[in-house]
Amino acid sequence: MREPASVLVPQMNVNDDHAVIVAWQVPRGGHVDSGAVIATLETTKSTFDVHADRAGYVFYQHEEKSIVAVGSVLAWLSDDQNAPVEQFAAANAASINGPGDGEPVNDARFTRKALRRLRELGLSADEFTATGRIDVVEVERVASTRKAHTDGYLATRAERAATTDITKDPAADLYESLDQSPSKLVEAARLTEVYRAVVPSLVTVPFSAARARERLAVLADSIGPVTLLERVICETAATLVDYPDLNGFFARGRGWKYKNIAVGFAVNAGRSLRVPVVRNTARLSQLDVCRAVRDLTLRYFREELSMQDVSGGTFTVTDLSSVGVTYFVPVLNDRQAAILGVCAADASGQQNLVLAFDHRMSDGMRAASFLNEMRERLES
Repeated sequence: MREPASVLVPQMNVNDDHAVIVAWQVPRGGHVDSGAVIATLETTKSTFDVHADRAGYVFYQHEEKSIVAVGSVLAWLSDDQNAPVEQFAAANAASINGPGDGEPVNDARFTRKALRRLRELGLSADEFTATGRIDVVEVERVASTRKAHTDGYLATRAERAATTDITKDPAADLYESLDQSPSKLVEAARLTEVYRAVVPSLVTVPFSAARARERLAVLADSIGPVTLLERVICETAATLVDYPDLNGFFARGRGWKYKNIAVGFAVNAGRSLRVPVVRNTARLSQLDVCRAVRDLTLRYFREELSMQDVSGGTFTVTDLSSVGVTYFVPVLNDRQAAILGVCAADASGQQNLVLAFDHRMSDGMRAASFLNEMRERLES
């Protein structure tokens, strides 16, 4: 009889650290053929199926709507219909941590020094989702942010303890669990990780709604109708050329800048939040940007967005001007130094541009300079 085979949570996108189990497509202990769908998972980017790479009986521990780490064990395939899942879990822990001493002896990703430091810090290999070579610097980074992918969940030990405490709260009958979508659960876990390390700052600059409309009217006479969002995306890309500190991210103790500019824009119209990306934005004309935004938006409504459409963004624009929001605080995305919010006009006819940024990458004066240039471009 063959050894049980682990089915791992796949990494569908380079920035994905975790996913939510939307649905199990086979009951515990159920038999599947090779290629059959075992479960449906969802990230902030997409929904996808996980398939069996061989026939067997399926065993798993996680319930639906559980958050699981990329690279962790989702399920096991066994030739034995009566095999206990606890045995598989113990075997998996041993293969990761090694016999008795906690050192991940079977994980070739780690350098020798990284393995030694891993042991000193009391970490385990399942806290690392990277597939490439892992050195001491990466081990120190994970230790400093206290990532703990335990039991396949992306959550810190403190968060898991807090969850347990809530269930023991004497006033627990005063509240109940909120039914949240899988994509929202993934987003919450991701943002928790982002804001555990980021140093967020905020700068706001107003611009004239009337002057911006006049500029849009001039553009309409030459290339056809242009929305404010399309105009902002185009001008954002043009401005970012001189602000590489806002078109990058902070990792491993230093800042990094992207070689290209790819502006994503937030869309949420009842089909969950998605951030389609306009690629090579700085190289596109205003008309090209309009076409790209409309094509991506149409595919959003048709639920045809591919992983390619929502991956690779270097900066994000979120526009709430159409729903009357005169001020809000945009939330930074993973591997991005800044995000630009566009607000609705207030009673004085002014609209706010709000830039949230990572202070490890830039500062208030630079952010203000960026927004003032944006104001000039929108009003010119």
